[in-house]
Amino acid sequence: MIVTENDERFLQNHTEDISPSTKKTAEGKITSMMKQVDSAKSAEKMAEAPVQTQVRGFTINFAECEVIFENLSAHAIQNTQNERSSNSVSYLKDAGDLFEINLQVIGLEDVKVEERTFTRLSVKDGEDEFLLNDFGKFISPWSVLTGNENQFVSLGSNSLQFFPVDNAKIKKALDRELRKAKKSRKEIQQWMTTIKKINVYSDSPCTLKLVSAQWRIKGKKDGKNVQKLIQFDIPD
Repeated sequence: MIVTENDERFLQNHTEDISPSTKKTAEGKITSMMKQVDSAKSAEKMAEAPVQTQVRGFTINFAECEVIFENLSAHAIQNTQNERSSNSVSYLKDAGDLFEINLQVIGLEDVKVEERTFTRLSVKDGEDEFLLNDFGKFISPWSVLTGNENQFVSLGSNSLQFFPVDNAKIKKALDRELRKAKKSRKEIQQWMTTIKKINVYSDSPCTLKLVSAQWRIKGKKDGKNVQKLIQFDIPD
């Protein structure tokens, strides 16, 4: 299915062109295509849904503005955090989904919202899952979110990214985790068989796990530039 949109208000997600390029890795091509899918879905969602007077959900009360995340609940990581006097705040998510979440900015003009994600790679087979700690955490570039009248739609799961990896690197990282878990030689061999056809991080049974997301809010208040940084971490 091809989704088209002519209204420039809904064409704000910045993604790479998906035309073939010999310089792009397989991961890069896949990521670019999936981000295009998310961008189209966000534009369609904003076009079809009526703009609400006010989004209901988790509210951050900065001195200059309010930022509301729909249907989300969370709590501050630091008890001493003061939203009124801070430009950067952090929370731990309690309930809700960070993918394609609606958010609203109240009190600012000329608002622009960007998001980036923090992901880790795991291998999952049935109920068993192993986080590949050797690869660490991938921080994506900032993406400009689709918006309409200071309401925005966050990135979807298709926009998750990771480091370029190959079969050999995944096998080595998984082998390390299996040995730490004291798995038998037979169990290790079964896992190696399970992942033998993996070539990129998007191949099953690899799974990208969102562990944190950040939103950068830019706008103006009484003619002065305002910038806020909001982070939500996802508990293990």
